[in-house]
Amino acid sequence: MITKEAVRASFSDAEGKASGKAAELVRRLAGYQEAKRIFVGPTARLQQVRINALTDGKELLVPAPGLKDGFYLLKPYEIPFKHLSYAVGYKGLVQYGRKVATEELCRVPVGLLLTDCLAVDPAGYFVGEGKGFVDLAVAILAELHGLALDAEAYALGEQGQMLAQEIEREAWDIRLNGFITTAGIALHNPGGHAGSRILWDLLPPQRIRKITPLWKLSMQIKDAMGVAAAD
Repeated sequence: MITKEAVRASFSDAEGKASGKAAELVRRLAGYQEAKRIFVGPTARLQQVRINALTDGKELLVPAPGLKDGFYLLKPYEIPFKHLSYAVGYKGLVQYGRKVATEELCRVPVGLLLTDCLAVDPAGYFVGEGKGFVDLAVAILAELHGLALDAEAYALGEQGQMLAQEIEREAWDIRLNGFITTAGIALHNPGGHAGSRILWDLLPPQRIRKITPLWKLSMQIKDAMGVAAAD
């Protein structure tokens, strides 16, 4: 088993843009074709996937930087085609997207989750940039009923990012259903992620305060506990 730190040291330069072929393979996923709304990470590697989603008529949910403001929503057919490349970047999100209130996320559940990673192991566990934002974003969406029951998670990358040995894992790590490269789709793990949950005991209070949807959820839980105690 390899540590996450060792993986990051070996794959620190794995960032880049996904090829058009890998982005096209996303379009072949049943979950993509059926989804009205998809979640796509904000990195450069996934830019073409985000553009494709909007041109294909999908609502695009993108996490805000550090999840501080939760999620931004971009709707199809509302952005001029020539501005799409800019609109799906962080700067463009503020101009062309809108922050989604936590109570709104359940109205149109995400049908597919797409991210990138530094490396993935044979079981589908992966290493990201090191801050756990993907795992936390999935848990937040699940807690808020913002994920379809069968919502799957895929990552895009290169064949060289697939490891032969297992990566150490934490309790909050999600498992990819598949890994998409120019050669095709590797890994075929069944199961959705709607059952993911926030592990409150493992989150420092300071981090909860910095992430708006987490803070709101924690306040709702405290209010509910107060009402229950009063009864």
